[in-house]
Amino acid sequence: MKKVVVGGILIGIGSFLLLGFFLNAVEKGVDAGDIAAVFLLGIAPVAAGGMLIRSHFKEKQKVALEKKKVLQTQQEKEIILLAQQKGGRLSIPEIVAGTSLSTIEADQLMREMTTKGYVDMQVTDAGVIIYEFYEIAHRNKLEE
Repeated sequence: MKKVVVGGILIGIGSFLLLGFFLNAVEKGVDAGDIAAVFLLGIAPVAAGGMLIRSHFKEKQKVALEKKKVLQTQQEKEIILLAQQKGGRLSIPEIVAGTSLSTIEADQLMREMTTKGYVDMQVTDAGVIIYEFYEIAHRNKLEE
């Protein structure tokens, strides 16, 4: 929040000085010293203020992304533990009943895990989607 306040102050100061420059330029004209002053006292503070505000929101976005990754990791662990208990085969309703996930979260996570190759998606003759964790479901065969 400090970055936003300081950035806003810098933008305000720079804008005020730029306004003063333009009013002065209309009345008296412009020389090389005025142009240098505009860059140093007007444009530089506005640019620095903008960069400060931008960095604040980038940091905030980064923190939110990290929180999302941590939450997703916890949710994946919940699903894997449930899969171990259920023999490596799960449906969305089983995941919802056995974890803290909603139907939408469970469906999204299982689709991501399928895309990454961690889980196989199968459709039964009755049309039920079953997600199979091959390593868990076939552990006995893999150990031989």
